[in-house]
Amino acid sequence: MATRNLGFLVLALLSAASSAMAAPAISGPAKATAGGEVAVTVTGSADRRDFISIVPKDSKPGTYGNYQYAENGVPKKLEVPTEPGDYEIRLLGADSPYPTLASRALRVEGVSATVDGPASVAAGAKFDVRWTGPGNDRDYVAIGDAQRPYLDYAYTKAGNPVRLTAPDKAGSYELRYFLGNGDKLIAARNLTVGSVTASVSAPASVAAGAKFRVKWTGPDNPLDFVTIVKAGAPERQYASYAYTSKGATLELTAPDQPGAHELRYLTGQTYATLGSARIMVVANTASLEAPAAAVAGSTVAVSWKGPNNALDYITVVAPTAIEGAWGSYEYTAKGNPVRVLAPLVAGSYELRYSSGQSHATLARVPIRITPAKAEAGLVAVTAAPAFGNVEIVLDASGSMLQRVGSQRRIDLAKQTLTKLTATTIAAKTPFALRVLGREVDSCQTDLDIPLAPLDPGVVAGRIARIDSKNNARTPLGASLEKVLEDLGAARGERLVILLTDGDETCGGDPGAAMAKLTRAGIRVNIVGFAIDDPRLAGTLRHWSDSAGGHYFEARDAGSLDRAMTQATRAAYSIVGAQNQVVAAGIAGEAPVSVLPGQYTVRLGGGRTQSVVVKPKETTQVKFD
Repeated sequence: MATRNLGFLVLALLSAASSAMAAPAISGPAKATAGGEVAVTVTGSADRRDFISIVPKDSKPGTYGNYQYAENGVPKKLEVPTEPGDYEIRLLGADSPYPTLASRALRVEGVSATVDGPASVAAGAKFDVRWTGPGNDRDYVAIGDAQRPYLDYAYTKAGNPVRLTAPDKAGSYELRYFLGNGDKLIAARNLTVGSVTASVSAPASVAAGAKFRVKWTGPDNPLDFVTIVKAGAPERQYASYAYTSKGATLELTAPDQPGAHELRYLTGQTYATLGSARIMVVANTASLEAPAAAVAGSTVAVSWKGPNNALDYITVVAPTAIEGAWGSYEYTAKGNPVRVLAPLVAGSYELRYSSGQSHATLARVPIRITPAKAEAGLVAVTAAPAFGNVEIVLDASGSMLQRVGSQRRIDLAKQTLTKLTATTIAAKTPFALRVLGREVDSCQTDLDIPLAPLDPGVVAGRIARIDSKNNARTPLGASLEKVLEDLGAARGERLVILLTDGDETCGGDPGAAMAKLTRAGIRVNIVGFAIDDPRLAGTLRHWSDSAGGHYFEARDAGSLDRAMTQATRAAYSIVGAQNQVVAAGIAGEAPVSVLPGQYTVRLGGGRTQSVVVKPKETTQVKFD
C-alpha cells in the first residue's frame, strides 16, 4: 500500500513539474475595437514580475506601452490603442531588456461615433446631447472650442442623452465625442452659443448697512447671482450677494460705506456681468446719551438713536482706541437703552455706536469711570475635561492654500486636527466632522464623519485625505445650517468648533445660522486662522458671541494648536445679582477680574457654583 501511495506522489510531482516548465502562452481575442479593452490570460509565466502589453506589430523587442503584471491563469484587462492596425499582445520578461516570452496577434479595428444636439443654445444653459459610439467606460461627450478640447463634459456611462452646460460666453463651439483612452476625438459637430442679457432693479437709494430688495430678470443659470459693489469696481468683483435661484426678488445687505454703488447680475461660471443698475448708499447717523460718569464695574444705561442694523452694538473703549476696537459691549437689538458694563480700571473712556458690518463708529460720547469703593478680586475657574458632543466644521476653501511660513494653511489645520482628536478630545466622545469648500466654484459642504464615538485612527485617515482647491468658495452659513441636522441625534451638551480663515462667500448668513444654533442650545466657538482683516475678526467674534461661544485667533502652527485646544474647553460666565454677566472666560485659562461681591459661576452644560469674591484676592472655583 505504501509503495502505491509513493507512486501516486511521484506522478503528481512530475505532473506539477511539467506544468511549471510549460512554455509561456497568451490567450485572448484576435480582434478588438480601437480605444476599448481586451481580456488577456497568461499561462507558463515563471516570474511574478513578468508583464503584458499591446504594441504595434513590428515594434522592436523590449518595447511596451500600457501594461499589466502577468499572473498565471488570472484574466487581465488591457487598454486597446486608439489607432486601427496590426498589433501584438506581448508577454515580456521582468528584467531589462524585457525579452518577449510569448506573443499573440491582435487586429485593432476602427470605431466611429456621432453626437447630436441643438444647433444653438443660450449662454450658460443646460441642454441634452444624444450620442452613438463604443461607450467605453471612460469615453465622454464634451463641448469645446479652438483653444480648449473641453469646457464641460459628461461620461457616456452616465446615460444617453447626457446633459451639458453651455459656456456663458457667446460664440462658436463644438460638441465632441472623445475616447477615454488617449482622449482621442472621434466625432464632432458645430454648436452656436447665443448671448443672454439680464436686468436688476431696486430703490434708487438705501441706507448704509440696511437690508433691501432687488428684482431681476435673466437666464437664472446655475449659481448666477446678484451683488452690490462700488460704482466702477472691476469686472468679476462681488460683495454682498444672493443667488437668483432663491427667487425673482432677492434680499441684499447694503455696505456700510456710503456713496455710489452698482447692482450687478453675474453669471455663475465666469462672473461676467449681464446687467447692472446704479444705487446710492446713504450714510447713517446715530447719537448716544449716557451719564457723564460711572463707577468702575457698574452697569451704565445708554440711550441710542441709529439704524439698528444686524449686529450694531454699543461699546466702551479708551478714547485713543482704533476704529473697530471694542471693550464691554451690548447689541442695539437688545433694547433701548442698552446696559453696558463699565471697565474695572478708572479713567477716561468713550461710548461708541458701532456698525455690525464694518465696525465703523457712527456716534461717540465721553464717559469718566471713577474708582469703585473696593478693589477688584480675581476668579480662577478650572474644570475636569468632560466632552459631550463635538462637531468640527473645517473651512477647506481656496484661501487655505496660502502659506504660513513654509506650509500651507490647510496642512497646518490637518496636523492640528489630527493631534486634537488623538490627544485632547477623549476617545469614544460623540464626534462629527464637516468640511466645506473643496470643489472649484462650488459652495459644497460635506459631512465627512457623521456623529459617532471618536476613533482617532479612523478620523486621522479621513483628515489625511482632505485637501483644498483654488477658487473653492466658503459656505459658512450653509455649513452651520447643516449642523442642526448633523447633531440631531445628540444628547447632552453640544459644542461646535468652526475653523476658518475667511468670510462667507456663498451668500449665506452665518449670523442667522448661529442664532438658530443658540436657540437649539448648541454652543459655537470660532477659531480664526491667519485673519489679517480687523473687520472680519470683529465679525467672527460677534458671531461666536451671539452663539454663546468664544472667538480665538491663531497666526501660526503653535497658536493654532493652542486655540483649538482652548476651543474644546468648557466656557463659563460670572453672573451678578441682577442676572447680568459681569465676566466670562475659559476654564483653565487666566483668571478674570470682578468687583467684590457674591456671584454665580455658570459652567457650560448647566453646572453652577456660588462664590464670594474679596478685594485683591483670588477665588478658586473648581468643577469636578
